[in-house]
Parts: sequence; C-alpha cells; structure tokens
Amino acid sequence: MSDSDCLANNTVVDLYTDLAANPDKDFGWDKGLANAINHHYRKEWLDAVPDSVWQYCAAVGNPFQLGEFKRADAVLDLGCGAGVDLCVASLLVSKEGRVSGVDLTPAMVELARHNAVRAGLNNISVYQTSIEKLPFDDASFNIVISNGAINLSESKEDVFREAFRVLSSGGHLYFADMIKDGNHQADTCCNAESWADCVAGTLKTDDLIQLIRAAGFVDVKRVSLTHYKTSVSTIGATFRASKV
Repeated sequence: MSDSDCLANNTVVDLYTDLAANPDKDFGWDKGLANAINHHYRKEWLDAVPDSVWQYCAAVGNPFQLGEFKRADAVLDLGCGAGVDLCVASLLVSKEGRVSGVDLTPAMVELARHNAVRAGLNNISVYQTSIEKLPFDDASFNIVISNGAINLSESKEDVFREAFRVLSSGGHLYFADMIKDGNHQADTCCNAESWADCVAGTLKTDDLIQLIRAAGFVDVKRVSLTHYKTSVSTIGATFRASKV
C-alpha cells in the first residue's frame, strides 16, 4: 500500500470514527431517520428498528429497492458502517437467513454489533476488514449490498472482483453510491479529506459500469439517481448486477 493509500484510509477511519461517536454532528451530508424516509425505506423497517439506530443512517440510496431479498438468503454488506442496512437485511431474510457486514473502521464495527443487539436481531455478524479483501469463502452469499462505501476504495477493481467471488451462481449485487454528476463536471481536489467525504473517489457512470463488467458481472445497470449530494460535482445513484 502506498503512502497516499494509507493517508486516505486513515482519514476515512478518522471521519467515520467521529461519526460513530457524534451522530448528531453536521458532516455536510444528510443522515438520520429523515434521510431513510427520503430514500423510501419502508415504514415497517422504520418501526422495527430503534430510532437510536436510524440516527446513523447516512445512506446515499436504497439498495433494497433493487431486487428481491428472500427468506433464508445470505447477504453481505460492504462498508456496513453502523449497521443500519444490516438490520434491514436481517428483517428481510428472517431468522432463517444470515447477514454479514464488513467495515474498515473499528468504532463502526463495534457500533454495528451493538446496534444489531439493540434491534434484537441475532443473525448478524460484523467483521473489521477492507472491502478489497474479504474473509469469506467463494460463493458464500446470495446478495452483496453496499451503500456509499465503494467510492471510498482506491482499488474498486478489487472490490468488484471480491464481490463477484463471494457471490454464488445466480447471485446479485445491489448498491447505492456517489458518482460524478454529469451536470457539474468541475474538477475535484483529490486530497485525503475530499476522498473521505465521498468526492474525490467518485467515477462517472460509464467508468463504474465498465469496472463492474470487468469483474465478471452481467446485466449491469444504473437504476436511478437519488437526491443525495456530497458536493456540487457528485450525486447519489443506485446500481444492480448479476452473477451467472
């Protein structure tokens, strides 16, 4: 790992450690229960998961709108943060299913585990690791999700290759993330702070789709744009893809 990679990773960890400790702090982007409602998270999810968990919802989109989550499915969340989407996935796959999350930030891993217990959900496991190298066997999951985390990686090729590897045949990738806004093509400053703020690491839609296809996925599609903004040059979007 280069010095710049280490700097970016350290800054990401610092930022999300701060978020874990200070959910009410203004970080310059939407979060909380209102953010979940704006992304059309269902009322039954909002009611089933405590408000103290929803306060950490920094979702840039809603991956649960992108396909069917079946009872007994195995779901992996890349960059799970405080575990909000882990809780939703757990509700969808029921106690017969299993949900795993990975995150680089120790404070977020601890918080996600705590939030799973707080929500009374027993089929969630959380691991501290990079999303670029996953500690799971091949074909371990039916669905891989992510919400605002892939843009934080400086090796997105590795992220998509790993997602493809751990998916079983017929599995699906559903994710929301920040992309470059085609209506605002101003250059972004590629420093550690802007990378952690989901700005410098964003790609154009076509470039992101090309990376996903190169990893082996088929039926790759940008499904929608969301209201989410982290700068004038970025916008939230949702994507889906499949593994044959």
